[in-house]
Amino acid sequence: MKLTAGPCRRFAAGVALACAAILLSTVTFAASAVSGASAVAAAAVASCRATSTDVWAAVEGVGSAGTTYYELEFSNVGLQACTLHGYPSVWAVAQNGLQIGKSASHRGVPSTVTLLPGATSHAVLGVVDTGAVCGRQGVAAAGLRVVPPGQTLPKPAGEKDEVEHFPLQVCPHQSSMNVLPVVSGTGIPNYSFS
Repeated sequence: MKLTAGPCRRFAAGVALACAAILLSTVTFAASAVSGASAVAAAAVASCRATSTDVWAAVEGVGSAGTTYYELEFSNVGLQACTLHGYPSVWAVAQNGLQIGKSASHRGVPSTVTLLPGATSHAVLGVVDTGAVCGRQGVAAAGLRVVPPGQTLPKPAGEKDEVEHFPLQVCPHQSSMNVLPVVSGTGIPNYSFS
């Protein structure tokens, strides 16, 4: 039997489609196996604990359209890698350590950050001009209390996650701060943790 050009082309096209289907299913299976392995590896790294997380900040902010932005830094001072996921809890404090105003609201979409020993991640804190939010002069704060993501309580006395000497104005009865989720890398240029 002699095949004409029409059936040969149809046969070749059918073989090509079958090969493409087999290749696509193989690539999909391999990709799911790799992402599953990555998920297992990420799950094996524990969350950062208060004893292995050092919190600090850049006191100099950058202003734009009625908001001043500051970098909040989270350094892994432990001996093992750990993860942070989400938003830090941030509120202003008076000289005596009591909270002033409401905690910072959250903006953005959180992700998980893995910190090797000595590594630093950061979150951006926005402090809105109090005249624009509460319609009057804000209350002077002496500093900030910052609890890293996943850590529900502040550190015990003597090990506070307090950023002292951080003068700012906040609204007394509503939130005038917002914070983005923690992201990889140091927010302060040319800084290395040692």
